Amino acid sequence: MIRELLFMLSGQPGALFVLKDNGQFEMCSGIADVGLCQSEKEIIKPLLKIGSNVAFLNEFAENRKVRSLYLEVIKQSIAQCVTKFQEELLVIEVEILEGSSILGVTGIHSKIMPHTLLLEYLKELVDAIKLQEANCLLMDTIQHYRNHCGVSKIISTFQQIYNVCLKVLHKQLVSWMLFGKLLDPYIEFFIRLDDCKNFVINGEKIPNCLSISLAQQVLFVGESVVALSEAQDLSEEDWEFMGKLQKIPFENVGEIIRVCRDQMARRLWNLVTEKDRLNRSLNMILNTFLMKKGDIFAYFIHQSESIFDGQFTSVQLAANQFALQQRLMNSLKKYLEEEEAEIERLSINIIPDVPGQGWERVFLEYKTEWPLGVLIFTPDTMQTYNKIFRLLLNLRRIQLNLNGLWKNLAVLDKPVLELRWNLQHVLIHLSQYIQIDVIEVQKSIMDRQIDQCQDFDKFRTAHANFLVVIAAQTFLHVPAMQACFKDLIHLALKFCGFFVNDRQKGLLPVVAELNLEFERLMQLLFSLLNGMYQQSSGTTMEPIAQLLLRLDFNYYLTEGLQAKANRAVEEI
Repeated sequence: MIRELLFMLSGQPGALFVLKDNGQFEMCSGIADVGLCQSEKEIIKPLLKIGSNVAFLNEFAENRKVRSLYLEVIKQSIAQCVTKFQEELLVIEVEILEGSSILGVTGIHSKIMPHTLLLEYLKELVDAIKLQEANCLLMDTIQHYRNHCGVSKIISTFQQIYNVCLKVLHKQLVSWMLFGKLLDPYIEFFIRLDDCKNFVINGEKIPNCLSISLAQQVLFVGESVVALSEAQDLSEEDWEFMGKLQKIPFENVGEIIRVCRDQMARRLWNLVTEKDRLNRSLNMILNTFLMKKGDIFAYFIHQSESIFDGQFTSVQLAANQFALQQRLMNSLKKYLEEEEAEIERLSINIIPDVPGQGWERVFLEYKTEWPLGVLIFTPDTMQTYNKIFRLLLNLRRIQLNLNGLWKNLAVLDKPVLELRWNLQHVLIHLSQYIQIDVIEVQKSIMDRQIDQCQDFDKFRTAHANFLVVIAAQTFLHVPAMQACFKDLIHLALKFCGFFVNDRQKGLLPVVAELNLEFERLMQLLFSLLNGMYQQSSGTTMEPIAQLLLRLDFNYYLTEGLQAKANRAVEEI
């Protein structure tokens, strides 16, 4: 019977102790025939629970259905704990066979009771793990049980389990940050490859031992390694750094990440500043995409207007793109003081299969020097730059057209001149707001941040902030504002179109309609701006207030609109 009891305590059923479907051991009816007194039968009851826990832990450790790096090392650690307990049972059995002082059920009970609490905690841990998805967040569950235990022996056991999980995380971090490889066959790491083949952070999988900022540093280092490894092999300096990194204890995950991040940031900064790559690229983007050199595109618009007149078919697309590229190169070489090799990195294209006139389908493509193109000026970044470019290009084009009307309008009536002046006033001040109050201000802020750092990651953050603020303050992500700008531009184009062939007959009724449309658009624009101003606070109010001031200085437009409305009421 004693051997059956020890067998049950090791998690194995026998003739006297049966494992039921609910995972619990029970004494069979034949136990009454082995000569146990009632008190010994009562002592056996807690032993049954211990055996049930051991059987449960054994089943968990031997289960191979769920594939997981973290779950695998947890199973190994729990299997080791169970094995130690089973070895203790073996020692007890040997002592009994040698005639030890251990007497029956009571002696066995006294020997193994110190293990009861540990086995119970391990069972609770496994129950919690089974409710979770297998990934690096299992570490947080283990950490929770370790921190809320209070028994030194159990804390030590949980710490050992936590450490083996930390080693897995350490291997994943090192593989990613040193070689740019995701050691993640079961999708457990907090960095993954998305559908667009970009590396992104899965915020739901960041363990407590890492902050969000550390996770972002991990992503930055790995992305940089991937970009660098595509173009060059590891240098001797890299191998030397890897040797130093291996000397840092795996428990110091935060230190490992910071060391890797600092090393990569210095290396990338040296690369992008070598031969003045960074300044050349920034100047090129500022002068073209953000139109700091307005003369370039004034000349380009004048030379290209005939190409964009009306719609054109897909057959004409290639010919038109070639002609546009030639005109752009001529404009750049005439007005831009850059080397020819740098100028030739820029090309202009027309987005195919998109409705609208050619001017609304134009986009620039800039082939930046490696590694800027893969780390800073990514496709998403350049798409944002192109949205700003198209807005500025259309504003510049309308200004040129309106400026060219003064000879034709000199002999016309006041309503025509007034509409032309109002359109020019709004579009010029909108353009100045974007160029001076937004782009120039944000560029000076970015320049100060770059001057204060010698760190690639800090520069990347400064540039990202620069572009985000420009996009926000030019209302790129406010569809109502963009629609209003577009309608104003189309209104101005329509107005200019009447004077292409010196058409003046029947003009006043059309101008009256355009005036009404202009008033409606201005009321909408002021309504949108005032609404955003009232909802904003702090520094976000300043650009909106500045645009309102430019458009309506001394209430130039609002008082004019109100006076017209009053006259209309009086006439009624």
